[in-house]
Amino acid sequence: MEMPNLGDMMNQIQQASAKMQDVQKQLEKTVTHGEAGGGMVKVSVNGRQRLLSLAIDPDIMDDREMVQDLVLAAVNSAIEESGRVSQEEIAKVAGGMINPADILKNMGK
Repeated sequence: MEMPNLGDMMNQIQQASAKMQDVQKQLEKTVTHGEAGGGMVKVSVNGRQRLLSLAIDPDIMDDREMVQDLVLAAVNSAIEESGRVSQEEIAKVAGGMINPADILKNMGK
């Protein structure tokens, strides 16, 4: 039984690490959007799941509870989409070697 070449394995790990750093930089530039209330609240989130923008229709500002509910719904929608996009990008680079969910849970740190 032939032993794997340790040098080749280390080289592959280094290449994968460099690719992951590139993906994380790319995800910072990737923007996903969420909205609620038929567009009364709109948000944008980057691929690292950071809120970039929030727009609230001024006509609904008198109903504080509705605004709060719509903001939560829109933000959660955008974050879910961001997570989906991020997992797809990480999976492309990882090629099955790494679980994208494990990387994503540590990206915000």
